[in-house]
Amino acid sequence: MKKRILSFMLCTMLVVSLLAGCTGSDDGEEKKETVETTKTEDEEDSEGKQKITIAIGNAYPPFCYLDESENPAGYEYDLYLKVAEKMADKYDVEVVCDTWDNLFVGLESGKYDIVSHHLGYNEERAEKYTVSGESLMYFGSYRFIYKKGRKDITDIASTAGMTLSNNSMDNIGKALAAYNEDNPDNPIILQETMPSDEAILAGIENGLYDAYTHTYFDVKTRFIDKYPDADIEIGTVNLLGDDADCGTYALFKKDNTKLQEEFDAVIKELRDEGAVKEISMNWFDEDYSVVPQ
Repeated sequence: MKKRILSFMLCTMLVVSLLAGCTGSDDGEEKKETVETTKTEDEEDSEGKQKITIAIGNAYPPFCYLDESENPAGYEYDLYLKVAEKMADKYDVEVVCDTWDNLFVGLESGKYDIVSHHLGYNEERAEKYTVSGESLMYFGSYRFIYKKGRKDITDIASTAGMTLSNNSMDNIGKALAAYNEDNPDNPIILQETMPSDEAILAGIENGLYDAYTHTYFDVKTRFIDKYPDADIEIGTVNLLGDDADCGTYALFKKDNTKLQEEFDAVIKELRDEGAVKEISMNWFDEDYSVVPQ
């Protein structure tokens, strides 16, 4: 695994609590700031290729961020460099970093043609944007982590009355909050803010928290891999069921299906060739080009 992933991991988790990494639904749509449109849909370069810009986040390592030299970096950046190569016969592709809010403003204004930020699928995004059909990577099902040896924590219902270190802000938090609405007499105790990873780990080990839940990718990289001697384990139950989507996706301006279909074809080709797996192994030492088991 690249050494740089560890140095950025704490920063990543602070951002996750605000953005729901992969799955928040705010997306900055309510922001009133404007981003100047710098190109038109039909703008072409000197070789007659249409110019398109892919924008990724600038502060969400290891997926998309600016490195120590202020250069774009991350899993998504490496993937999009491959996409740019594949589309080079027709498009002049530029990959840039921008802030979370500006990604969506830029997409809507036409400054950007494609944006991504380790984004999971949700209905709010699908209503406002065109979502890629092919996943950029699969983060896996939502799982609990808890102190080793516990047998009483399985599904969401099993944690009724227990204290989790989750809040209600991200996708899984909303599922937990929905459970509480349906079961007000014995709710799951959630947090108002998200504790740090170190606080979550210590809280589980000393009994302050019964468990914490996030995607397989998150709990494995943030806790199991990072703290191999910790007294915790990952549960085996898929908390949201087998039908729950566990991919991350790119967004396009609403109804821009032509570019979306071309993009999907390239991602599928890269996956079939093994390029997505190679990038995943390079960053994470595990293959997230397919759903992790």
